[in-house]
Amino acid sequence: MRHPTDKCILCKENEASQKGSHIIPKFFGKGLFYGTKPRYSIRIDKNGGKAKVQDIIKEDYLFCPNCEKGFNIYETYCSLRLERFNNIRYFNDFKRYRHIVDFEFIECKKIDIRIFNLFIYSIVWRISISDNYGFLGFKLSDSEEEKLRQILKKFSKPTQVDLINEIDNLKDLPLHGHVLVRPKRKLHPPNSMLSAYSYNDYLHQIHLVDYVLIYSTLKHLMSKRFQIINNNRLNGLVRIGLIEKNNWENFNKTMFKESVRK
Repeated sequence: MRHPTDKCILCKENEASQKGSHIIPKFFGKGLFYGTKPRYSIRIDKNGGKAKVQDIIKEDYLFCPNCEKGFNIYETYCSLRLERFNNIRYFNDFKRYRHIVDFEFIECKKIDIRIFNLFIYSIVWRISISDNYGFLGFKLSDSEEEKLRQILKKFSKPTQVDLINEIDNLKDLPLHGHVLVRPKRKLHPPNSMLSAYSYNDYLHQIHLVDYVLIYSTLKHLMSKRFQIINNNRLNGLVRIGLIEKNNWENFNKTMFKESVRK
């Protein structure tokens, strides 16, 4: 168990006095509680046991307040812009849909892809360093974890303006690959879950309720089908894959069965 006098896991300098840090950004978990009064969702452990929960996973004393604020800046910037896809007022913020073979995707004109990469790294890294039993099936290697920690520490800024002013200094990215996919239309209820799993040393999958994140620490081994929406680059538009409703439901049902079994 960590204590408030322990060092922050990100900066390794300040005391980790921050309480209630979300391992996964809160906006990703909102769909879990859709349509329930009182507000709750179901947590399922590795043995199939069930319990009601009223918030997504939080942990105490991992980070200092400064580093926590840095994470919040990535999340505020990206979550606001991702959610606009569902709002007709922001129709022109997205390039509608490009269809490549059997896959559709949108391009997000208002998201800086470099900040988006920091956002994705922050999620993957926090899950990897988490001791919460819900994420014990997910782990990066120590060397890949450290690569992400270094880049996140360097670009942890006190304000969004500071981040935007400094982002041109981001010259190199880890040789990773990551894709984010979602249903074409937001589902209510979402027919999904909040979970993370590592298939092997390089391939990882995170279910974020209304999205699925596929992450590879070996960029060249990312499935060819997904290469066109790999966002691990320094330029261009952020691309989000789109899945038809039936395919989305079947995909999540399969992953749910595998996660419970393992």
